This record gives sequence, structure tokens and C-alpha cells, in this order.
Amino acid sequence: MHNGWSPFIEQAGTKYKTFQSAVDDFLTMIKKQVKDDVSRPDTLRTYNSNLNLLQQYIAEKKIKIVFALEINKRFCVNYLDWIYIERDSSPRTRNNHLGFLRLFSSFLIDKGVLNDNPTIGLKNMKLLEKRRQVFPEQIKQVIYEELITYENAFHTLCMTTYFCFIRNSELGKLKVWNINLNDSTIFLPKEISKNKKDETITIPLQFFDALKNHIGNSPADQYVFSSDQFKPGIKKMGIRKISSAWDSLRDKLELDGVYQFYGLKDTGITDLLISGVPAIKVRDQARHYDIKITEMYAPRRNGFDNVIQNANISFGK
Repeated sequence: MHNGWSPFIEQAGTKYKTFQSAVDDFLTMIKKQVKDDVSRPDTLRTYNSNLNLLQQYIAEKKIKIVFALEINKRFCVNYLDWIYIERDSSPRTRNNHLGFLRLFSSFLIDKGVLNDNPTIGLKNMKLLEKRRQVFPEQIKQVIYEELITYENAFHTLCMTTYFCFIRNSELGKLKVWNINLNDSTIFLPKEISKNKKDETITIPLQFFDALKNHIGNSPADQYVFSSDQFKPGIKKMGIRKISSAWDSLRDKLELDGVYQFYGLKDTGITDLLISGVPAIKVRDQARHYDIKITEMYAPRRNGFDNVIQNANISFGK
């Protein structure tokens, strides 16, 4: 066997490539896509994690799998059962792994390793509607009072997510030059934007002074939030630094686990909608591709609504 290929006679449309060789080829493709800005580094990390778990399953169950074509429907079903039942994962996690199996199988089909996708017929588990965990006023106040006692700049970082809806992965890549205080905007170039597009965000008036003071006279090429206690600096912030700091804050305040860091973004979007800002403007600030996503954050009113009562509409004269 040389370079991952078996000397066996190939079946029509089927190449006897080793499983490990197929995995290596898949990761090589994803790494090239990341290099070409087609995929995000987070995507590579996720796929690496998926493949590591897949190989852990094979090792734990002592499955003798040599060739990639041995990935069949029975293998996929048993793997998903292992994920969901034995590892006690959520339906969402199980569905995510099914999605990866579909993707990896499609790659093997494109490479002529498989004739058919073994995940055909396997369905996602039904999920309950996701509850948006926005922070009630009393929770917001408790968090605020704790954040302002910190000597580091974690408060400003959190408010950047609440007011400007900037995501975790983007915060660590943001540089001082991306912030234009003259026109109150933050520019997210496609290289760091999750959507892979150049995007501009408005800095709300309530947050302007805090962000201005945070930046101070920092050089343009410094990170806005560095590894040095979230202050501007030259060393890039670690990917887990935010979640670690948030977990410490939540533990100290003895807050329920539903109050995640991403809830700052959800809460900011919800607060804007409740304040009367049109959904289409909130959509642009949140960088949602569809206004339906934005409207998911709007709570339903079951009682009297003063805005509806005083709406200036008519039918005829």
C-alpha cells in the first residue's frame, strides 16, 4: 500500500483509500480554504474536534476500520447513538455531528472513495424552540455593579458586545484602527468578520465615551482587547480568555448557567427592539442576513400596547 492507496482492484467508482489518508486529505482541503479566506479558522478547529471524536469512538469501540469506504450507514448510526446516548449529549450536539458526517461523506464521494452517502435517510432530531436568554433588568444591574469594580477592561469588552453586537471570535481580532471615533463607527474587515464581508457598526452614544477612554492614545496596530487584562496591547487575546472571565464573574455572583456571555448580544438586540428602534435598523447593526432572524429576539406582547393604540394609520378619509 503506497500513499494511502490499496493495491486491491478498484470497484467501479470506488477508490480504496485508507481512513486516515482520507482524514488527512479532508483537513488539507479545509486548511487551504482557511488560507484562502473561504473558511474561518473556527471551522477548522470544529472539524478537527469532530474528527478527533470520531477516531476516539473507533478506538474505544475497537472498530477495525482500515479503508474509508467502510464508513457505511450502520457505522454512522452507531456513532450517533454513541454521541447521544453513551456520551449523554444534547439533541443539538447529536445533530451537529450528523451534519459533519454528511459533509465528510460528501467529500469522500467527490473524491471517488464512496459511491453513495451513508447518511442518506438519517434525520435530525427535533429540537425545542431555542429560548433567547436575555438578561432581566435586575440581572443586568447586578452584572454592571460587578463589572465596574474590575481593574481590567473586561467591562468595556462586555459592553462592546451588548451595544455593538460584536462576537467573541471578532473581539480578539479587533484592532484600534478599526475604530473610527470621528464618525462613531467600528469597521470589521472581511478578514475578521464572521460573515466574511466588510461591515460597519454604529457606536451608540451611551457607549462612545467608554470606548474612547478605553482606547486612549493606543497605536493603531494594537489589539483593542489584548491578552493583557483585556487592555489595548500587542499580544493577541486567547480564544478562551473571554469565556473564562465570564464564568468567573457568573460564579462569583452565583448566577444561573443560562446567563451566558453571548446573552449580552441577545439582550442588546432585544433592548433595542423594545425601545422602538425599527427591526430593519437593528438587523443592520446585528449584521443579520435576514430580518426574520432579528425578529426572533422581539418578545410577544400579550396586553395593551401604547404604540399600536397611537399608530398614525387610516383607511379612507
